[in-house]
Amino acid sequence: MPQGVSPKKLFPKEGLATEVDAAMVDTFAGIGRALRSYFRGEVFEFSRLPQGPALLVGNHNAGITMFEPLLLALSLYEERQELLHFLAHDAMLAMPVLGKMLRKAGVIRADHERAGEALADGRKVMVFPGGNHEAFRPFSQRHRVDFKGRKGFARLALRHKIPIVPVLCLGGHETFFVLRRGARLARWTGVKKLLRSDSFPLFLGLPWGVGVGPIFHLPLPAKTIVEVGEPISVEEYPPGSHDDEELCRKLSARVEAKVQEMMDAHAALKRSPWR
Repeated sequence: MPQGVSPKKLFPKEGLATEVDAAMVDTFAGIGRALRSYFRGEVFEFSRLPQGPALLVGNHNAGITMFEPLLLALSLYEERQELLHFLAHDAMLAMPVLGKMLRKAGVIRADHERAGEALADGRKVMVFPGGNHEAFRPFSQRHRVDFKGRKGFARLALRHKIPIVPVLCLGGHETFFVLRRGARLARWTGVKKLLRSDSFPLFLGLPWGVGVGPIFHLPLPAKTIVEVGEPISVEEYPPGSHDDEELCRKLSARVEAKVQEMMDAHAALKRSPWR
C-alpha cells in the first residue's frame, strides 16, 4: 500500500459490494508493477481521470488475461491512492481460488446493482462492454473496437448521473494470435449458455501452442499502451433518460467511436507488436 494510505481511506464503507482486503490489493499492485515492466507499459493522459465517481469504459483485449487495465489501476492506486473496481464475469468470480482473490482486490460481479453501490460510494468502476466477443476477436481485427451493440453501461451512467470515461487498451491482442472466434462452437458446445461466453476460440499462444476455448494463455511481451479519453458528462440528460433505448444506443456508439479514434491514432504509430 502506498505510504501513508490507510485501509479506511481506500475502503471507507463496510457496505461496499466487495470483500476488499488491503493485503490482497498490495499483492495485485506488485503484480501490476511486474507487468508494467514486462510489457513496457505506458498510461497516457492519466490526468483526464476526473475526481470522484466515474464509469470507465474500455475495449477488451487479450482473451481472459486482461492485464492492460491493471496498468491503469496501478497508476490510480499509486498516484491517487484509489481503487479501480472492475466488473467481472460470474464464471471468473466463481473460480475457487482466483475468484476470491479478485473479490479481495476490489473486483465486482458484473451487475448493475453492485456497480451502482460502488458508484454511489464515490468509486471508479470499469467495464468492458465487448466481453468475450471482443476479447477473442481474430488477430486480423486486433485494432477494431467492437462493443457488439451493448449499451448497458450507458444506462448505468445515465441512471446514476456519472461521467463516462472512454479508455483505450492496446497491445494485449498481440500477446497471442486468435485464428477464429468460434461463436458457433460456443453455442454448439453449450459454453454460451453455461459460461455466458460468446466465444470458443482457436488460437496460437503459450503454453499450449494451439489453444482451444476461452482459456488463459501466457502472454508474449508485446508493447502495451493505455490511454484515458476525455470524460463524457451525462448531467444534461433529464431524469429517466436511462429508460430511453435510443439515447442509450447513441451514447454507447459515441463512446465506442471515441475508443476507436484513440485506437486508430496509436495503431498508426506502431511499427510492430514489440514497439
